[in-house]
Amino acid sequence: MHRPHGLLVALLVACGRHTPAAPPSPVSAPTGIPSLSGLDDATRQSIELACITQKGQGPVAYGRCLNEQITALRSSPGIPSLSGLDGATRQSIELACITQKGQGPVAYGRCLNEQITALRSSPGIPSLSGLDGATRQSIELACITQKGQGPVAYGECLRTQLRSIGIQPR
Repeated sequence: MHRPHGLLVALLVACGRHTPAAPPSPVSAPTGIPSLSGLDDATRQSIELACITQKGQGPVAYGRCLNEQITALRSSPGIPSLSGLDGATRQSIELACITQKGQGPVAYGRCLNEQITALRSSPGIPSLSGLDGATRQSIELACITQKGQGPVAYGECLRTQLRSIGIQPR
């Protein structure tokens, strides 16, 4: 029976004789993966989406990307809250900015602010609550593309559809 102990001693002796040509250069320690726990959900999600490719490249690339996003975020107004908006308006704004959400919180926040600014000078999204289910679904489906363009385009489309059936929206 061959003893592993003898093999280990032989390997250590052989390796001990090897002397490198030059001392190894020091490797700078990676900055690590920063915690995103202090950020709101929308900001954290946007940063994580922006760095998804780097996450698959390992912790150094992922940490670098996260740190770049956090640094950029510090010099921007951030992501505005959409909590004061009704569900349809919030969904339409989020859809209109979905691509920018994947680019990071600075791009996402800028897009959301542009949508909010445009919304302020429009009548908004009319309510479809007084309609029967089939009519409401048909109107929503007719305007699905505009919903992804933001609440101004979506509201205009809904008003056009409502007028087509004799309803004058507010």
